[in-house]
Amino acid sequence: MDRGRSAGPGAVGSSGSLGLRIGQAACSSAALMFMSVGVEFFSYTAFCFLVTIMGLLVPWSCTLAMIDMYSILVGCPLHVPGVMAIVVVGDWVCTTPRS
Repeated sequence: MDRGRSAGPGAVGSSGSLGLRIGQAACSSAALMFMSVGVEFFSYTAFCFLVTIMGLLVPWSCTLAMIDMYSILVGCPLHVPGVMAIVVVGDWVCTTPRS
C-alpha cells in the first residue's frame, strides 16, 4: 500500500479499528463470562473448545486495541507488511473455529 494514501475505515492503527477492537474485546469477555457460568459446560467437548477459543480471543483483541492506541497516539498508521501479516493470520485463526 502506498504510504501517502490514507487507509480505509477500520484499518489497523485507525480510530475505527480501535473502536471495533474494544467492542470485540467487550463482547468476547461478556460471552466468555456467560458461557463459564454454566455448571456443566466442561462435560461437552465442543463447548469446552468454544470457551477456549473465546479465552484466546479476549487477549488477542486487547493486544490489537493497544497497538491501535499506540498507533493513534504516535500518529503513524501501522502498515508494516510483517505486522499486517501477523494481524491477518491471528484474526483468521481466532475466527475460523467459530464459523
